[in-house]
Amino acid sequence: MDRKSFGKRMQKYRELLGYSQESLAEMIDCSTIFISFMERGEKSPSLDNLIKLANALEISTDLLLGRALSSYNTARLSHIEKHLKLLPPEEQEKILNIMEYMISLEICRQE
Repeated sequence: MDRKSFGKRMQKYRELLGYSQESLAEMIDCSTIFISFMERGEKSPSLDNLIKLANALEISTDLLLGRALSSYNTARLSHIEKHLKLLPPEEQEKILNIMEYMISLEICRQE
């Protein structure tokens, strides 16, 4: 595992969710210093901490390790889904309908 790349991905997903290093450290039961070391590529997480990180960041371990091709899109979709669930059902339906319509337009355009 390339520690520097791992650290950058970890920081990107942490920031995407709006978590501070302190809040992430609390979520996975480790020190803020350890989070900082991992993000700078100076330390690697144990298997247990890797799983805790992935769960806290709402992504797969594969994504966190850089083994997914569309990692950024997956994280964005996860972020959108999290916020979508906070809306009333009627608003969720409106947004999902718009998304489906836009996807169908793009598929037709590509054919």
